[in-house]
Amino acid sequence: AVVYLWYYHAGGNGPSSREEYLAEVQKGEEAKAAYLAKAANNVDENTVTLLDAGGVAAGQAIFEMSCAACHAKDGGGGVGPNLTDDYWLHGGGLKDIFKSIKYGWPDKGMKSWKDDFSPNQIAQLSSYIKSLKGKTPAAPKDKQGELYMEEGESAPPADTVTKEATAAL
Repeated sequence: AVVYLWYYHAGGNGPSSREEYLAEVQKGEEAKAAYLAKAANNVDENTVTLLDAGGVAAGQAIFEMSCAACHAKDGGGGVGPNLTDDYWLHGGGLKDIFKSIKYGWPDKGMKSWKDDFSPNQIAQLSSYIKSLKGKTPAAPKDKQGELYMEEGESAPPADTVTKEATAAL
């Protein structure tokens, strides 16, 4: 006990209990920050969630750089399908979009982007594409695929579907 008192309290050689606690908290904060930085790239098609405005803006920059050539800058479609309407070839949910970007659809001409973008960037891109729904592109491509509705959305009025089907004939 005498050695302890002299070493930690009187001699000032060792750290106090408070200093030890603060050092451990600091190490914990550093470990947490490292984990969170690494965890941002642990997202996949099963865990992706809709991002905030900052994530959507980052996704827009990626879209304009890499996707606009096929889907048009406003998402209206070109070689690739229109991303602003309710019709999707491979599902219009966030997880479906993430999966389509990550793995691509080579048989339809869309490459896999998993080697070009991090999972976090694919999540940003997916969130931006979801934000395009309902926008009016300058020259929209005709509807392709099946009508996709989120849970809780109601189907369009029957006369709208009939008019669209008649116009397609």
